[in-house]
Amino acid sequence: MGQPLSRNAQLIKFLAQLGPGIPRTRLVKMAYMADIIARRYLGHPISEFEYQKDKFGPYCPEIPAVIRELEGLGLVWSKNSPATTPEGRDASKVLFDSGQRVVFDFSLGENEILAYVVENYRAMDLTEFVRDVVKQTKPFKAQREFHAPLPMELEDNAGRALVGFDLEAIIRAERQAEAGDFRTARDFFDSLRARLTARHA
Repeated sequence: MGQPLSRNAQLIKFLAQLGPGIPRTRLVKMAYMADIIARRYLGHPISEFEYQKDKFGPYCPEIPAVIRELEGLGLVWSKNSPATTPEGRDASKVLFDSGQRVVFDFSLGENEILAYVVENYRAMDLTEFVRDVVKQTKPFKAQREFHAPLPMELEDNAGRALVGFDLEAIIRAERQAEAGDFRTARDFFDSLRARLTARHA
């Protein structure tokens, strides 16, 4: 593939790969939660989407254009489902992955957040997901006007401040330990003592 995909297109392509078709409403809400959780623990979103308040939860006007872009590249395809649900205007539109592979440039922390979102929300009842998770986020609750931008910055670093550590640094350290690239506290202090002893000898 020539030009790399935008962050927005990467996120939609990633979510499209989750199974045998993902309804548009769930797709938008999962993208929203990925950006919310990334802001909480990384201090920045995964995508560059701008979300607005809608009766059915956060909505992103750019998503249809991103899907058309991915369809034009042969990476996804859409169809209308015969079943309609009351959860949202796009509930009957289903996105399918073409199976064509792309390179994602998500960081370690972003990958962990995406894995969390998939594990927790992919199969969750849609009404429950929207009502009990998505609509309870700070930006959605803070914005009183429909079709107005959500103040996503309200979530920035909220989780990192709460837990007191940097998610990316923890994951890097964990990967290094798994690869055997680490030093124990005893090794560190033995080395420190040796340097101090040599300095005063």
